[in-house]
Amino acid sequence: LTMVGGAAVAVLSLVAWTPPASRWKLNALAWQPKYGIFAVLDEQATAIETVNQKNNAMFDTVNSKERPDFFASLEARDKLTAAFLGHGVLVSGLNVVGHYDQYEYFAIGLAALIGLTSATVGWCELFSGITEDDDRPGFAHERAIMLYTTSFLAGVMWLSLRFSPLYPASLVPLDNPLCILSILMYLYGLVSPAATLAFLRDQLTPTETLRMKGMVVSGLVGSVFILETMALLLHEGDWWSHVTALYPAQSVLEPSVTVFAAYAVEAGVFIHRLARRGVITFAQAVPFYGKVILPLLTLLPMGCLFAYRHDDVSFWDFLFLGW
Repeated sequence: LTMVGGAAVAVLSLVAWTPPASRWKLNALAWQPKYGIFAVLDEQATAIETVNQKNNAMFDTVNSKERPDFFASLEARDKLTAAFLGHGVLVSGLNVVGHYDQYEYFAIGLAALIGLTSATVGWCELFSGITEDDDRPGFAHERAIMLYTTSFLAGVMWLSLRFSPLYPASLVPLDNPLCILSILMYLYGLVSPAATLAFLRDQLTPTETLRMKGMVVSGLVGSVFILETMALLLHEGDWWSHVTALYPAQSVLEPSVTVFAAYAVEAGVFIHRLARRGVITFAQAVPFYGKVILPLLTLLPMGCLFAYRHDDVSFWDFLFLGW
């Protein structure tokens, strides 16, 4: 189930974020986007300009000739995200070569440390007002997107730790409330962008419309983990120990897949923030995300993990163990 769900999310992400062939033109040296999937309808848009500061409507910036410096544009949360994604490259490499000695420390524990720190900074930025408010409708509201993605990061980091040998037994009694909060968060991330598209589409710019489609795909990443979280909620507290006794590599598989999902979503949000500042265009960033970032941080390590440990894991039966 995890393999099928993860692969489906990756494929859907690639399809949703890739520009159609009709929007590409042949250059003497390379394929380049003529307009990109975030086409500029407002020719007055610049690299750091929006319709107005209050509405903060999202347009692409393909017409801009000058862009902010990448490193100078990074804020505190961006630096943590960059470190988290750099760690993702390391974890991907560990899975490619099949190195799982002390994996729970180098991969899961370190990912949780960086990820939970980043989520904490994200919440502080939201509650302190550093993440600016705007008047965009529904889930197009920047603070709504940041609240979901920050909460998603914290939620999957907890789930990854919960399924790893590092999780302290003293925290097991917190499973029920944390599972309920996680499930509600996953549902929010799936339903809210879909509802925004269904009922508020006429209030969105074309860029925001396509951004909401991308957020629906991000919501699908979370929905993959609803069944696992639900199983943790409904089973007795010793259910997971029985699972790992029967399927030894499950304590590697489940934490890894949740971490891969966190890398995918954080990479998308990181690129989103850079594009909003005009460091890059959405037309450049989105194909790169779909064709390079997703395979590197999700498909490649997940495929290698399945290949190395498929005899010691369960893709479905473990959810119902004990029933």
